[in-house]
Amino acid sequence: MHTRDSLANALRALGLRPGDLVMVHASLKAVGPVDGGPGAVLGALLDAIGPEGTLMAFVSWDRSPYEETLGENRLTAAEKEAWPAFDPAIAGTYPGFGALNGFIVRHPGARRSAHPDASMAAIGPLAESLLADHRMGRGYGPGSPLDRFVAAGGRTLLLGAPLDAVTVLHHAEALADIPGKRRISTEMPLLDAAGRKIWVRAEDWDTNGILDCYAVEGQPDAVERIATDYVREGRHRQGRVGDAHCHLFEAPDMVRYGVEWLERRHGADR
Repeated sequence: MHTRDSLANALRALGLRPGDLVMVHASLKAVGPVDGGPGAVLGALLDAIGPEGTLMAFVSWDRSPYEETLGENRLTAAEKEAWPAFDPAIAGTYPGFGALNGFIVRHPGARRSAHPDASMAAIGPLAESLLADHRMGRGYGPGSPLDRFVAAGGRTLLLGAPLDAVTVLHHAEALADIPGKRRISTEMPLLDAAGRKIWVRAEDWDTNGILDCYAVEGQPDAVERIATDYVREGRHRQGRVGDAHCHLFEAPDMVRYGVEWLERRHGADR
């Protein structure tokens, strides 16, 4: 059985340093049995980056009405009335992104952004500045936490998670100058300044397929294809943490690579 100390040492060997800004995507199943469970895994991550470091995660929301309001889909008035408003202080996390996220948002001092579906959480001195003003319509592009994460020189850690989990590449999709990028609209229940529930509809880039060719069911999307090529070029660090095969990426370099990858294949001059 792995321990908090053994995981922290493995994370340091992988390349995490005190003061790092790290966005983690974790598969606890891949890490294997840990004395202390998910809390010890989170503790190991915080130990590796130290009190001066900041840990960030894409947590979304377990009650996000994304599918129910996507495009032409609509909730009835009664369904809207019954649906809870997104409250960053108490909202759950999307289970498909891993159980560790629930421990991150409940950690003392954790902060969470105000965008329901694209919700990010962070622990550390940069948390407030990273997550501030996360508006509907700015889920992943300019003005988003991902934008600030990249500008601050963040690093992305896949702790046993697959290559299709590299959320920061949605920022590359938003930045890439390519024609035909897919847009979607959704409606989300927010709390206004007086604490009342309001429903807000907004458009954003389609993270389930930025172009039609990357939205084919059963086929890799752009994120997975870009990350696969990036790893193939060896522009990263990799190693084992617990039982998990892990990748550590420099987010600014990966986003630049992703933008160039998309524009080279799908730019207006193609």
